[in-house]
Amino acid sequence: MSITSIIQSLISLISSLLILFNSSGIVTTPNGYFEDTKEVQVIFDEGVFSMGEYDLVVSPDGNDSNSGTLSEPLKTPEAAKEKLKSLKNADCGTITVWFREGTYTLENELVFNTDDCENVVYRSYPNEDVNFSGSVALTQWSDGKINNLDAFVTDIDTENLYFRSLFNGEKRLDISKWPKKGCFTVENSLDEDAFTPDESTGFFALHAAFYAKKNQVKNFKNLKDVNVRIMHKWCDDILPLNSVNITTGRIELTKPAAMTIEIGDNFVYENVKEAVSRAGEWYLDRSEGKLYYIPFENETKENLTLYAPVTEKLITINGVSGIEFSGINFINTDWDFISGTQWVPNLESAHPLYKNIKFNPTHPQAAFETPAVIYIKNSDNVNFTNCKFKNISNTAIKYDKGSTNSTVKSCLFDEIGGNAVFINGPFTIPAQTSGITVTDCHIRYYGRIYNNSIGVLLTHATDCNITHNEIHDGWYTAVSVGWNWGYTDNPTNNIKIQNNLIYNIGNGWLSDMGGIYTLGIQPDTVLSGNIIHNVGCYEGSTGYGGWGIYLDEGSSYITVEKNLAYDCSSNALHQHYGKDNLIKNNILALSGGGQMLITRHEEHNSLFLYNNILVSDDQLIYKTAVEKDWFTDNNNLYWDYTNEEKVFSGDSMDLGERVSVNKMQRRGYYNNAVFADPLFKDIENRDFTISTNSPALDTGFEYWDFEAGTYTLFE
Repeated sequence: MSITSIIQSLISLISSLLILFNSSGIVTTPNGYFEDTKEVQVIFDEGVFSMGEYDLVVSPDGNDSNSGTLSEPLKTPEAAKEKLKSLKNADCGTITVWFREGTYTLENELVFNTDDCENVVYRSYPNEDVNFSGSVALTQWSDGKINNLDAFVTDIDTENLYFRSLFNGEKRLDISKWPKKGCFTVENSLDEDAFTPDESTGFFALHAAFYAKKNQVKNFKNLKDVNVRIMHKWCDDILPLNSVNITTGRIELTKPAAMTIEIGDNFVYENVKEAVSRAGEWYLDRSEGKLYYIPFENETKENLTLYAPVTEKLITINGVSGIEFSGINFINTDWDFISGTQWVPNLESAHPLYKNIKFNPTHPQAAFETPAVIYIKNSDNVNFTNCKFKNISNTAIKYDKGSTNSTVKSCLFDEIGGNAVFINGPFTIPAQTSGITVTDCHIRYYGRIYNNSIGVLLTHATDCNITHNEIHDGWYTAVSVGWNWGYTDNPTNNIKIQNNLIYNIGNGWLSDMGGIYTLGIQPDTVLSGNIIHNVGCYEGSTGYGGWGIYLDEGSSYITVEKNLAYDCSSNALHQHYGKDNLIKNNILALSGGGQMLITRHEEHNSLFLYNNILVSDDQLIYKTAVEKDWFTDNNNLYWDYTNEEKVFSGDSMDLGERVSVNKMQRRGYYNNAVFADPLFKDIENRDFTISTNSPALDTGFEYWDFEAGTYTLFE
């Protein structure tokens, strides 16, 4: 090839590359659409083994009297922790405790405190499977019967071991429920059965009894082991039974409901011996001291191993700096009833139902008081990397008061009973908990025991990051930030919630939820780059609130930009009330109740809605049509795939309640609006890539790379 030809080829290549970039420097495809540039997911690199001078090795085949070398490993994590205490004040750099493949059962929690050595990494030997387990194996089975069905049976000393969870490999087994499908509904609820009856028209009456239909009660064989789960609004209560009257349908409880029990609330019974009927179901009969299990066809007494949890907690860290866990699987823990802090004083003993009460009511929101399997307090630089949390029955990780500068990175949370990660602190300004990052984590199937749990819950903390996570299949909100209702000072601030992929949230079980949920004044908090879809609330007569982005009470001065929210049962974006939130450069689309809603109309400006794309398909744009002087919209694009530029807002799409463009403009809406097809690449298949000649760009809308989700490829 001649020099001239080479030069011409280079010029042609450079010209082609220049064409691929628009004036903002964003890559475009030859057919004129912007192109996503998210990095390809990769398998986490566990590195190589390198034994340092002070390092230790632990193996299930080791001995705690050994030296802790590769050839003479220790046997237990407890022994390694104790051995390192002598190095607490020595200048040893970072020490690594290497765990060889196998399962380490922690029947008692591992406690790290000020006596323990700092700057230690507890990690798996590269590419070996290491489990810290809270369970023991059950292998001795005999033939038996339960409800006239063939079952495997084993003896359990229920005086010393009574568990509420059971696992088969990596699967949590189902407890028996009645009814098998659907729910029963509360027939009646009386003020006289509430400890705070003045709240009976509100949310928190603290009922300790209710009535069911007569055909929805029975003489349970082991009544005191049966629980009733009641779903009301944003809370599910799991309440032990005290008594059942099959003549009147009256049910009395040993724990008051955290929220008011209302007529029509859904409920189910759980852990019912008479309802055991399907393969994979089990029942632990406390009175007989026997565990019953209905096997699948391929299971035999000889090959069946089930795992019964013996603890609810695995690790507590208090007052320690520089502790990291890497490549460890934390598995198989239990849950139990706890007494909460919601009791109202000076009313208890006078109430006729007080004699039944064994547990105080718990906080009604976000599984707030659920214990954590791994609990950190007053500690700095406590990190979890490449860990798995599987079959955890309470909250997995909680960073509490005084936790700082810590990271949960590239971890898998799967089948979590409570919250996956809970970042908390006392209500003090400035916040005492700060600098916590949750990034590149896959959180799925959370809230399996406490359905109102959150994927990542942050209450009173500052300077935290929740980024590049994939969160899905929870019964309630995926990310919740802030814990202060109203306009008073808030310790939560400067929270970055960015590039998270959130979907299949709610699934029609509870109400009043969001893919991302905020509370209180947070002037430096930013929500950006998140993709949120398929958030669905309970659809019954009392159901409401399956929102993509939910700015709840007092949420103010928050920036919401470059997010995509679509296919939500209620609205893509909902602000209950707040002040001067900036909603800019988002795509709000195809949500059943409309694309945007502000519930409370206040005298001040609620939010700025600038440069967004709002699209519907015979749905509302704004779910409001009052005279507008309480929020500002400008330079947005609107489109309806059924009605095209004839978009509607109002109370509903019914003919008498929807409001036309002209009427809305006369009321102050749709300022400098563009009514045109935004030219998404494939709206039917929810590809929201837009064309480089999209009319949305004329509004000042700036396309962004869809980078939501994890970098690590999880199994």
